Amino acid sequence: MIRALSAFIGVLVIAGILFVRGCSGARPELVSARMRGNVAEAVVRNAGSGEGEIQADFRVRLRAGGAPLQVTGKATLRPHETLRIESKVEGARGDEQVEVELDYPPR
Repeated sequence: MIRALSAFIGVLVIAGILFVRGCSGARPELVSARMRGNVAEAVVRNAGSGEGEIQADFRVRLRAGGAPLQVTGKATLRPHETLRIESKVEGARGDEQVEVELDYPPR
């Protein structure tokens, strides 16, 4: 009886771990970021086996200084997918420095 109960509890624990792992959602990783004209571009890879909507916050810094420009892009990542997120930046020339912050779930 105790062996059967121990085996049942073990199966429940393993099933719980697999369930949580499968429902964990996307794990976005930034592969690269750059400016292409007045478009900020980020290549993002999903390192997880889940899927979900992510948000990419672009912060574009002018080389000459001044306040950074901020834009946001959203996308849906599928398991182990790599995709490109683009967002137009008004006032950008293409020689700016780009920083990208990825959020899952989006704010």
